[in-house]
Amino acid sequence: MRLKKLVGVLKKHGTLPYLVTDLTNIRYLTGYAGTYAYLVIDRDRSWFISDTRYEEYARSILPKGVEFVLQKTDFYEALKDVVKAIGCRELFLEEHSLVFSVYRAMKARLRGVRLSPGGDHANTARMVKDAGEIAILRRAARITDACVDHLKKLIRPGITEWDIAVEIEHYYRANGCRKSSFDSIVAAGHGSSMPHYATAMTKKVKAGEVVLVDMGCEYQGYNSDLTRTMFVHSIDPALEKIYRVVQRAQAAAVKAVRPGITTGALDAVARDIIAAAGYGEQFGHSLGHGIGMEVHELPAIRKGDLALAKGMAITIEPGIYLPGIGGVRIEDMVVVTATGREVLTKSSKEIIILG
Repeated sequence: MRLKKLVGVLKKHGTLPYLVTDLTNIRYLTGYAGTYAYLVIDRDRSWFISDTRYEEYARSILPKGVEFVLQKTDFYEALKDVVKAIGCRELFLEEHSLVFSVYRAMKARLRGVRLSPGGDHANTARMVKDAGEIAILRRAARITDACVDHLKKLIRPGITEWDIAVEIEHYYRANGCRKSSFDSIVAAGHGSSMPHYATAMTKKVKAGEVVLVDMGCEYQGYNSDLTRTMFVHSIDPALEKIYRVVQRAQAAAVKAVRPGITTGALDAVARDIIAAAGYGEQFGHSLGHGIGMEVHELPAIRKGDLALAKGMAITIEPGIYLPGIGGVRIEDMVVVTATGREVLTKSSKEIIILG
């Protein structure tokens, strides 16, 4: 069904035949979860190119109308055979993922075939999730919420950031997840002022410190993403002040999610609150991003005029970062519904003081 819908879009744009090189998009369109494949889509047939490692598996799961093509020497020879079977003089390319060296080799080997930019229509299609996808995201969010509860029992003075990150990974795997969505960010003390802090092996949590945890799991091929900012034994007044601002901005942005609102307007809801409180310069990243088969996918929730639509899954994650003091970020996963939104992550966003 997904492949058929994409063919309709490609027909409309006049970009057939179309070469898909992004493995995530190939998984979305065919169900294939291997590490090597290419997909050529035409009006009535598609060709799936891979090697002997995946032949039996791919043949067992490919949808009707998708022909497996065994790569006997290299990809370019297999692609030449497909192009010959189609009889085409022009091949449209998925733009965002094609490596330049592959493009250059294709150009040299596919004599007489024009290689043209074909847009990123599979990425665009993935923005709107179906009911099955949302159900998986909902389950991934529940596991992540449960992990937050688990961490609240563990985070104490003396534990290292690394130990917390390892515990997150273990919890996910022990609860049905393949892995973490990304390397968990565990930032204690001043490190929390860096939005993408690198979790340290030896840094120990101290009493009176802030601990920012940004984490997510991969569950049945879909990802979660959540950030909570917690405090150990006590809270610095400066951090309490910015926590209240971020809390207010995040709540307002979540409440504003609905079909039709643009990414720029949604970003401005939170950004204006933070700027009015005097911290505009301390919120430098976008408000959020799409989430699904990848942790970061379309749409980007930042300045722009893309309108949200029912079925889009996004994050809302404003933050304020004070170098030398610490930072606060609060992040939730949100799905756009017919009339508003469903917040998938349920962990408390009140100030959490541990121990």
